[in-house]
Amino acid sequence: MSRAIVYLIAGAGPATSRRSVRYHHGCVRATGKRRPRIAYVGAAANDSRTFGALVRTLVLGPAADVVTVALTRKSTPTSAVRDDLAAADLVFFTGGDVERGMQLVDERGLAPYVRELAAQGKPMEGISAGAILLGRRWVRFPDGDARPEAFACLGVVPWSFDTHDEGDDWGELKTLARLLACSGDERLVYGIPSGGCALFEGGVVRALGKPLVRLRCADPPRRMTDVAPG
Repeated sequence: MSRAIVYLIAGAGPATSRRSVRYHHGCVRATGKRRPRIAYVGAAANDSRTFGALVRTLVLGPAADVVTVALTRKSTPTSAVRDDLAAADLVFFTGGDVERGMQLVDERGLAPYVRELAAQGKPMEGISAGAILLGRRWVRFPDGDARPEAFACLGVVPWSFDTHDEGDDWGELKTLARLLACSGDERLVYGIPSGGCALFEGGVVRALGKPLVRLRCADPPRRMTDVAPG
């Protein structure tokens, strides 16, 4: 069984506050260290320094021991990126744009290595788009009349997720559920509401703080009983 411990935090979009990301402390505890080294992967935010500073203030804390893993920095060899990930006690994926984040990860061929580290027991954490990245798939909406299509994410957690989209009744997650119903290799997808968190540990997903929305992949998608916190 995988030893992965993964915290998927919804945050609350622009209204994100320290309280809405309190689950970060659980991920820190999972490292077994009082002040763990955190590898901050800012790919989904295109390695924006401004965004990184905001996340450090709101989520990681200004006193955290953070090493920035910048995938857009072409002068940094992929071997050095892998070394930074391996040396960290916790790997954190920030929010932003899921597709851009995966593009940068795939350019470095890092997805299998990230899955390997998680399977070995290195705690991982994502907020918003970072939480989606740690799941199996997400959906892109091409311009014009092209149909939406699913694309692969990191696959550290063997299900797909959306975050803080309850105001739109999980419209994008429902689109993904329809697409995955056609492929036939995922049965369920999950929505993490604002201020909530999904914890993947021991091969199962648990809800923290708020219930997780659970949809069966079908056309149309079918809403199952929510996963209650506990």
